[in-house]
Amino acid sequence: MSANGTRMTIARQWEVLKLLPSRAPGHTVKEITQRLESEGFSISKRSVERDLVELSRIFPIVCNDKSKPYGWYWSKDAIVDLPGLSLAESLSLTLIEGTVKSLLPPSVLEAITPRFQQAHAHLEALEKEHKLATWRDKVAVVTQLMPQQSPIVATEVLEQVQFGLLHERCIQVDYRGLKSDAVKTLTLHPLGLVQRGTVTYLVARVNDYQDVRQFALQRISRAEVLEQTRQMPDGFELTKYIHNGAFHYSNGQTLPLQLHIYSDEVARNLQESPLATDQKLEANGDSFKLSATADDSWQLRWWLLSFGELIEVVEPQSLRAELAERLMKAGQHYQKQ
Repeated sequence: MSANGTRMTIARQWEVLKLLPSRAPGHTVKEITQRLESEGFSISKRSVERDLVELSRIFPIVCNDKSKPYGWYWSKDAIVDLPGLSLAESLSLTLIEGTVKSLLPPSVLEAITPRFQQAHAHLEALEKEHKLATWRDKVAVVTQLMPQQSPIVATEVLEQVQFGLLHERCIQVDYRGLKSDAVKTLTLHPLGLVQRGTVTYLVARVNDYQDVRQFALQRISRAEVLEQTRQMPDGFELTKYIHNGAFHYSNGQTLPLQLHIYSDEVARNLQESPLATDQKLEANGDSFKLSATADDSWQLRWWLLSFGELIEVVEPQSLRAELAERLMKAGQHYQKQ
């Protein structure tokens, strides 16, 4: 058997051991075969039977032959603690690695980094013989936003913020706002970390105020965890806070939106991915008419402006006038010599 074949057999048999339960009646050969196939192994029931018999000579696994179909499981006194990652676990870790690294506390990241390394090594060892090992090279996630470089966040700032959040303690920070170069020293009650595009935000209360705000980590020049316990607003839940539109920069209101669309491609895109559940889209001569209820947010305005002459706001009149003024000013800039 070639080296590649031997490596593949070991990987498969190791996976078989990890699939076995710790008590009767155990898993049947058919169940184990199906599970291996779902993991991407090309294997017959007969080969699985041979694997189990061979493994039973080395490991304390037994066959429950009291009734058919026979089941395989670890013996009663066996200590089952198999190191290593399954192929599915390795694939999952490599796919989420880039997303979760900035959100994990340093102690957790340090503990899990060897797992990430092991996952990469596992997939690289099997990629020539196992199609599932190459799946990470066949899928990708891209953003709809304009690509931008990730802002630089000081390592010590990130560590202090994560420590304070984890241990529910206040954090004193030196913070520079987006609209000013002035640095303010604030005491924050950390409530959560949120990744939005390339930017990581600390969701927090400020000093003794009750309202919840967002602080971009790259604008924090210094962070120090205090002994003071953070105070959470009554009923606050991070997922609910996000679901209610906090990161859409909304005023909490909705708009009855009516648009004229002058592009078949834009209309088709909105038909496939509606703005809202109540969206209606219909042909209107040489254009399309769209109606939908949308959040009254800066994100809506950015989206509408990005289409330029391809979308016209009909209603509400206040939004139409606002965007018309912005587009007129933009036109004036381009008319300058």
